[in-house]
Amino acid sequence: MTPEQKGSLPLRVEKLFYELQDRIFTDIIRRIQKTGEITSTADYQINKLIVLGNSTEFIEQEIKRLTGKTDPEIWELYDKVSNWEYVRYEDAYEQINGTFIPLEENEDVQQWAQAVIAQTNDEIENITRSLGMTVDMGNGKRAFTPLAQYYQKYLDRACLDIVTGSFDYNTVLRRVVKELTASGLKTIDYASGYTCRATVASRRAIMTGVSQLSAQINEMVAKNLGTDTYEVTWHAGHRPSHWWGGNVYTKQELQDVCHLGDVDGLCGANCRHSYLAFIPGYSVRTYSPERLRELEAKEQQTKVYNGKAYTPYQASQAQRQMETKMRAQREKVQLLKEGGADPDDVMLAKAKYQGMLDQYSVFSKKMGIPQQRERIYYDLRGRVATNTKRQNAKYTPEMIRNATRDSNQYDRYKRIIGDSAGSLADFRQMKYNDPEGFDILKKKVDAYSDINKKAWSDDFKQKSKDAYDRFADNEIYMSVHALSRLPRLNKPGLPEVSEEELIKFISGAPKYTEGENKLIYFDSERQLVAVKNKNTGDIVSVVRRKRPKEVWQDV
Repeated sequence: MTPEQKGSLPLRVEKLFYELQDRIFTDIIRRIQKTGEITSTADYQINKLIVLGNSTEFIEQEIKRLTGKTDPEIWELYDKVSNWEYVRYEDAYEQINGTFIPLEENEDVQQWAQAVIAQTNDEIENITRSLGMTVDMGNGKRAFTPLAQYYQKYLDRACLDIVTGSFDYNTVLRRVVKELTASGLKTIDYASGYTCRATVASRRAIMTGVSQLSAQINEMVAKNLGTDTYEVTWHAGHRPSHWWGGNVYTKQELQDVCHLGDVDGLCGANCRHSYLAFIPGYSVRTYSPERLRELEAKEQQTKVYNGKAYTPYQASQAQRQMETKMRAQREKVQLLKEGGADPDDVMLAKAKYQGMLDQYSVFSKKMGIPQQRERIYYDLRGRVATNTKRQNAKYTPEMIRNATRDSNQYDRYKRIIGDSAGSLADFRQMKYNDPEGFDILKKKVDAYSDINKKAWSDDFKQKSKDAYDRFADNEIYMSVHALSRLPRLNKPGLPEVSEEELIKFISGAPKYTEGENKLIYFDSERQLVAVKNKNTGDIVSVVRRKRPKEVWQDV
């Protein structure tokens, strides 16, 4: 469309279509440069350029200019695509002409333009009617913040791309998410105080805007056909309040029965229904009343998953909740990686995401509804799930559930006992697969914590910890109160621990009450092995892992 032929359009609408045309050309060139040929999608988009009123000569010259190819190279591309079976409009490549379709004769563009004008109340902006980035001015008045202009720009372009059929919905949504991310818009604030992730808000706004823009076009079609009657579309999994799908109504009934124009009504927020021109006596309903009753009866049937019954609508809502949680988990994985978190924390977060993904697949299959993974992946974060079943098997459901708590516990242990805590991965494996070893580790932490509480010098604290490690025999916890009864405290080849140091060390040892009736267990060499409560039979503390089979001796 030349500027002269677009002259009758309002300038801002003209700008929308110029930008749309540029986006189509850009995507066509990208596909040609990537594959070296005119792909099926590029062929489709070339036909969209023709629908917009461009001549085949203009399209060919623009492709030549943007790709930098010579005339013979362009002719070779055109000859090849003309021979494909799926080519949509062969004349686009065989008959080069300079004929533009005058705007006043281009019904498609006129229809789209008038729909945009009607949808925006002649303002030619905020096609989605989003109230994002607004503040409450009082008395029911709202004002848009400067950021709203950028947000609405992304949404307006997306709506036009989808409504004109130039791009598919998922491609547009991914592009918008990428644009929002690059611009720094992470969340969208509303005057009500509600804040929503930009990706979620944009998807909802685009879906609603496209639905409403399509409705404007359908009303223009009905007006041209001279009818005031419409058939509302029907879809499975609709919300219970949208029972009116599949029926025929007048425009007034659409407002009274279907609540057209309301947020929770026909073409409202997240509504997937639409309404099409219907000519009584000529048009045929998509579903007969009998068929509609059968379909609605199925909407009341339930299927059970994990002991809970779901209707089709409830199942679809459960799917949306799962998708939201998975997007949040994908973001958590990325933040952990960017923050330099422990690799085991990152891997555990990935394993949790993989588990959520598996549950989503099983649930969808059980409910008999299609998976919509594009809702998960439009965040453009790439692959997040773990790569192998072996990696996933390393982590039990309990480990995944307690991941954050265990990481915090590990950090505390490491601050107290240092490298003795091992790596985070080893810590987790010990906690869930080696309870005896983990119990030993906990007792060491308790002993070190008890030493740290004392008002001793750092040097003496370190000596006390060294003494504990020596007598504990490979980090086995012991109560050293009983050691004061032994004639020899030191082992050959190790630094000596004096009686005075030992007494200070044992003065506040845990798990011992003064005057407690106890038994001390010795081996054949009179080396202390364990301390046992005589009354309860409980082992108070242990010195060595392997206890010889001698008798208990009273002390």
